[in-house]
Amino acid sequence: MSSTECGFSALLYRFRGYILGFFAIVLVVVPPSIFPKDFGANGFQIDGCIAGILIAVLLYAVSALLRVQSRRFIGEHTRGHVHAADKLVTVGPYSRVRHPLYISNTGFAFGIAFFHLGVSLWILPFMFVVAAFEITLSRIEDRFLEQKFGDVWRAWAAKTPAFIPRPCDSKHVLPQRTFCQAFFADSSTWLWLLFCNLLLVLRKVAVFYV
Repeated sequence: MSSTECGFSALLYRFRGYILGFFAIVLVVVPPSIFPKDFGANGFQIDGCIAGILIAVLLYAVSALLRVQSRRFIGEHTRGHVHAADKLVTVGPYSRVRHPLYISNTGFAFGIAFFHLGVSLWILPFMFVVAAFEITLSRIEDRFLEQKFGDVWRAWAAKTPAFIPRPCDSKHVLPQRTFCQAFFADSSTWLWLLFCNLLLVLRKVAVFYV
């Protein structure tokens, strides 16, 4: 990898949170899907807006469980600006897929998009951009881990897909943290998700009642 590519990768990783924040701002600017006008009056009506909210809730739940379970196996959590890894984690979710946290991030982002835009074609460009961004970050991480752990990483990567989980093996390893410890260690993620959804609710309600 050239020094220019290394510099770009480091920059992208360092400001990944701000880039995702920018995506969220762009999403808020886009007009939201709104509840059907007769919602709550003539029975429960499923439209693109309601369907999007239901899909979002499912994505939030699955992504949160995957995220917490991953945090249980990686020890102390830090949102560093540079790559760092004391050891290569290959147990728990990492025994089935190499990037469970990036999968979780993508699930949250897709959930936010469905919540705001509903089930519509408008969601496709946002999903494409977010998926491309997360895949790029995962490749940056793969290069870093390969450089640091060499053959150990290559042996693990050869049998562990990046995003599509492989069947679970029979090896059982106890996690380093309890579920509650891992959950509260990632409190900034839950606060950001809560804030973003509250903002989208206000945006949706404001349009609905105008």
